[in-house]
Amino acid sequence: MATTERQAMSRPRAAVAERATRIRGGRESPFFELLRLAEARGDVITLGRGEPDIPTPKHIIDAAKDALDAGYTTYTNPAGLPALREAIAAKLRRDNGLEYDPASQIIVTTGAQEALAVVMQTLLDPGDQVILAAPFYMAYEANIVLAGGVPTAVLTHEQVDFQMDAAEVENRITRRTKLLAIVSPSNPTAAGLTRDTLEGLAAVARRHDLTVLSDELYEKVVYDEFEHVSIASLDGMVDRTIVINGFSKAYSMTGFRVGYLAGPTDYIAAALEPRHSLTISAPTPSQYAALAALTGPQDHFEPMMAAYTRRRDLMAATFDDLGVTYSLPRGAFYFWANVSGAGVPSLELCRRAVSDHGILFFPGSMYGPEGEGYIRISFLAPDDQLEEALRRFAAVYRECQAS
Repeated sequence: MATTERQAMSRPRAAVAERATRIRGGRESPFFELLRLAEARGDVITLGRGEPDIPTPKHIIDAAKDALDAGYTTYTNPAGLPALREAIAAKLRRDNGLEYDPASQIIVTTGAQEALAVVMQTLLDPGDQVILAAPFYMAYEANIVLAGGVPTAVLTHEQVDFQMDAAEVENRITRRTKLLAIVSPSNPTAAGLTRDTLEGLAAVARRHDLTVLSDELYEKVVYDEFEHVSIASLDGMVDRTIVINGFSKAYSMTGFRVGYLAGPTDYIAAALEPRHSLTISAPTPSQYAALAALTGPQDHFEPMMAAYTRRRDLMAATFDDLGVTYSLPRGAFYFWANVSGAGVPSLELCRRAVSDHGILFFPGSMYGPEGEGYIRISFLAPDDQLEEALRRFAAVYRECQAS
């Protein structure tokens, strides 16, 4: 950075660490630019953020209210409420075939994203390499870089439903490779990794003695009877895997900020103090809400997934009419849609969509350079709004083609 440029900055901005500037420090990212454009217009249908529009189940909200009324407003154990950790252990046993000791192998975090930060801060030394699928959720790159690590992308492809290729992973391993990060179902591609894919990745991890991070936040949001498999459940993997999960997507609890990580006893002991240093404990009323989520009625899943499936298919039909290609989502609530046929860069398409047509979604380039030519667009809107949004999408897409 030139001396005159530094002199024009505030002292704190001039002191920003180099690793922070590598994640757009001091510059407006496309994410914030598009949000600003949406706020300026005011009548925008938002199909950008990964926040369920289906209400949080009432018994979960009531549990948070009851906790407040009972005066549960102080810190909990930094590892989380014992009852919640027990419920998480029961869930992992029931749903994933995993055995964890709730007292020593589970930490409740302030959202799954804090769990991600804890893992990167506790595992990475400067220069350590993390292998992950591209395109990738932005928080992965940010947390790897802020911890001093080096993100190393393995490109995934629409033609094979964005499966992560074990041979490509193995080709990128170096002496500094420490961690293999797996996100399934995936944000942003909505890919679900098959058992065969996971078996191949597990074999690579065992062969090269890698630690594995398995992000399973979207495991309950799956379609067409897709089988979610935790890589930690495969032979020889539980002792080398850290599982991350949470409540935001399955239970519409994004604002409650509760997640968790599970792993070997000695790793959890090493991670607990760093986790404590970040937020001390997850919000106490939210932990009681999460406990109710796991132990209370689960009957919201069927209507939730029926609504998501209907919306997914509606969006797919619009894309088919336009000639926009995609891999049909196996999980999550996004399309990773190939808009290269629009004839403009993905960010320009997004700018025109929000400014001229009042529809917000995000460019593929925001999820790594490999994402150019794609967009991430969610179907998280009531049916009438979604239908209108898709009419607007068709209009802007055709305008870009014509120009």
